[in-house]
Amino acid sequence: MTLRRLLTPLAFLLACRGGAPDFPDTPLGRVGHDWLAAHNRAEGHAAVHFTMLNRGSAAMSGAQMDSAVHAGVQLAERVGPLVPLRLLYSSDTALIMLLRSADSSVWSARFTPAVQPSFVKVAVELERTP
Repeated sequence: MTLRRLLTPLAFLLACRGGAPDFPDTPLGRVGHDWLAAHNRAEGHAAVHFTMLNRGSAAMSGAQMDSAVHAGVQLAERVGPLVPLRLLYSSDTALIMLLRSADSSVWSARFTPAVQPSFVKVAVELERTP
């Protein structure tokens, strides 16, 4: 393992300890926190756990579950670990957090309750900001 691969996770941990914002203690904030933890692990077990916790009222087949987990892991591998930068907005209907990736790209994560019936309780949208 290279020195860079060892130092990158350490840098993210130190950034979190240095006053980086956390998700608020609200229903959407807890989902955001759980999603970020699963995303940063970038592995199937964490993605399955998050997907199971975020299941909505509509039944999800095994193939749909596999597809959701696969897409989550692929996104995590493509984007890499994320660190919260700033909470932009929080209400009962939406939460928006700015995140930074290892390559210093800035991302916007939006969490909104999904209208039921839906496969998910909370919709998660991740978008790279210009």
